[in-house]
Amino acid sequence: MAGVILCKDSRFRFVYHYRIIGLVYMKDKFFLMHMMPIVRAHIAIFDENGNVKEQLSESREEDLKLYSEIIKKSRKDFPYIILIDTSVVVCVMWNEPEKEFIVIGKTALYSEFENRNQDILECPKDTYTSAIILIWNKLTGKMIGKGDLWTKNIVLDDSVSKFITENIFEYQENGKLHNPYAQEQREHDSIRRGDIEGLKASINEVYPGEIGKLAENQVRSIKNVAIAVITCASRCAIEGGLNAEKAFSMADGYIMYIEEEMNDPVEIERVVREAEFNYARDVHDLNRKNIKNPLIHQVKDYIFSHIHEQLMVRNIARYIGVSPNYLSEQFSRFEGVTLKQYIIDEKIKSSEYLLKFTDYSLQEISSFCAFSSQSRFSVYFQRKNGITPAKYRKMYQKGKK
Repeated sequence: MAGVILCKDSRFRFVYHYRIIGLVYMKDKFFLMHMMPIVRAHIAIFDENGNVKEQLSESREEDLKLYSEIIKKSRKDFPYIILIDTSVVVCVMWNEPEKEFIVIGKTALYSEFENRNQDILECPKDTYTSAIILIWNKLTGKMIGKGDLWTKNIVLDDSVSKFITENIFEYQENGKLHNPYAQEQREHDSIRRGDIEGLKASINEVYPGEIGKLAENQVRSIKNVAIAVITCASRCAIEGGLNAEKAFSMADGYIMYIEEEMNDPVEIERVVREAEFNYARDVHDLNRKNIKNPLIHQVKDYIFSHIHEQLMVRNIARYIGVSPNYLSEQFSRFEGVTLKQYIIDEKIKSSEYLLKFTDYSLQEISSFCAFSSQSRFSVYFQRKNGITPAKYRKMYQKGKK
């Protein structure tokens, strides 16, 4: 007995071929058919010799020929992923019980490499990875990790090895030196400890050597160095106790600003140093308060991650697993301020950034920060800063000019 079901997406025209032998449903194919909308690719089945046995969706003739050639290079003990174009992959898996190859057709791992004219659609890399792992587990019963899937499918060809060798040779031949590792460690350790003076000293060190060249284009190279420095600084700050989500968000903001808005090497370096010192100051402030109660860290992490939501003491207490009274008492004792006031202060701090760096209206900012009304937002803001939000924005923008 056979049946056909058509998918709504006309680009794929999924044809669900299934057979019922007795009452045993062909579960593997049923599973594969429902994976097609997830991987957003055609799936075809080939025999051991690379001949098409069945198409679960209609592939182009030239693509089937390509898949047949890829099968000849593939392996049977692990999913075989091959890069056929920039960020476009094909995956081949061996199905031992049926003595057949399952081919998941051309997929773009990033949206900018989609080509709808050739039925190449994007499936985000993380989603694609999970889908391949699930299909492999379904076919073989074996479990593999995300890291293993890609490391076992990455082969550095001779051109990469040659480039690296030539780069090392050039440094050796010209007597070039990088900045000392020990200096870099002192810089990192200063951020980790919140030692602002130590950070200044490490940055001002004089040493033989230079920062590595990370691209032929000078601005691109400086941007790459900036990304590396800010990323390392964020991790050091986390090791020093800074909230991870805050550290990551700061790094994302600095890096995006450098990438999108900056092309002056001097200005880029200034922003990098600003980032390092801001991380060090944040860790310094944490150390100065000498918070040892993990409960307080947990509360602050929660507030930071939910700052654009309505925050109630009872809801935070329920999330952490303590009573509202106990939470309020502990927070006040360690912080010297009530939990309610801390929440308001953090929301005002968030609004200050929005007033400085965005064009959102006061009503929108009030809504983003989850104040009950714009008037209530203005009252709290003026109580903390001594001026209204509108005057604060005007003062800052005037200062920028």
